[in-house]
Amino acid sequence: MHQLERVTNLLALLLSTRRHLTFDEIRNELKGQYPDNLVAARAAFERDKAILRDEGIPISSEVQGGDKAGITGYRIDRSAYELGDLQLTGHEAAALRIAVSALRMGQSWGEEALWKVDMDSGSTASQRPVVQASLPVDQKLPTLHEAMSRLRVVSFTYNGRARELEPFGLLARSGWWYLVGNDRSVDAMRTFRVDRISSEVILLEGETFERPLRFDVRTSFPTDLKELPDSIDVGGDIAKVRIDATDVNAVLGQYGPESLVERHSDGSATFVIPCANVQAFEHWLLGFLDRAEVLEPAKLRQHVVEWLTALARGVQA
Repeated sequence: MHQLERVTNLLALLLSTRRHLTFDEIRNELKGQYPDNLVAARAAFERDKAILRDEGIPISSEVQGGDKAGITGYRIDRSAYELGDLQLTGHEAAALRIAVSALRMGQSWGEEALWKVDMDSGSTASQRPVVQASLPVDQKLPTLHEAMSRLRVVSFTYNGRARELEPFGLLARSGWWYLVGNDRSVDAMRTFRVDRISSEVILLEGETFERPLRFDVRTSFPTDLKELPDSIDVGGDIAKVRIDATDVNAVLGQYGPESLVERHSDGSATFVIPCANVQAFEHWLLGFLDRAEVLEPAKLRQHVVEWLTALARGVQA
């Protein structure tokens, strides 16, 4: 069967069902449309879901209870998918066009939204506003917004660990989306970068929460990068790095004379460099190749050795 026909049938099935269907139930309903081999069938199903989501169709995922405990079910909520007549005035429609044109979301969602409300802009490309800002989006954002609006607990995988989170808020910072909420595994507030969530975000059936009354995602976002869950404990916020003579002036220009700790007889120098954001520090360090050496902290030095060893193995492979 052609994939387009199968995806169309899957869409019709998920729209018509009143409850979440498991993968086995979907295979049974769409008899003969997925491969007999379970692994191949699951892979085809994941591709079909991706196609629907790429088209802006929200597929709701919930972990089932009872005799299906732990199994994920799927359906499409018509109220979340279908859009009624918004009855926008001419001025409201024009304001919406300007907003869509002034903020590039990294996807075609904005333009598609205009098509769905059946608006003819009536303007030429030269009349449209110049893009003023660019904000990337992630396919997980609609599910996370749904969870926040319905006060539903979500589960996902982050840094190789399964998480259960009460999602309190989403915030865009420095070109990335961050999710802030109560991590049930540690019963504490945690912040996650959305693009680093490595699995599907699933709404847990029957699991709800109450958002704190005075919660403000802006003030809850950590100012110290070490508080982000993808940070690595390297023994301190400041690194001592010895730089070859050829690059001393460049580092002085970047961090100023106050970063200089010691000059050596061979022309090299030792600097103190911020390393709270370990990934940023790694990228900075790699630019010097063999012309820089991390001296302290010891944990950071060991981390750099392990990181470079892994990089070398990857290149050799």
